[in-house]
Amino acid sequence: MLRRLVAASCLALAALSLGCAGTEPKSDNVAKETLDADYRDCESRAYVSTALISSPGEATDKQQEIIDACMQEKGYAVK
Repeated sequence: MLRRLVAASCLALAALSLGCAGTEPKSDNVAKETLDADYRDCESRAYVSTALISSPGEATDKQQEIIDACMQEKGYAVK
């Protein structure tokens, strides 16, 4: 069971990192390093939270919801 979870997590991370290579969060008043670290933290939460969702479309939608909510919690305005 644990191997399956790890494998699913790794596949999700690989697929999303390849598919989202062109998008990058931006902020006017926060250092890029801080913004990148906050976004990576939110992405990690999203990937772990959706690792067991078998539908790719549903997983992607849920991941984006989690990332948006996480970034809002950190004080960013989500567009």
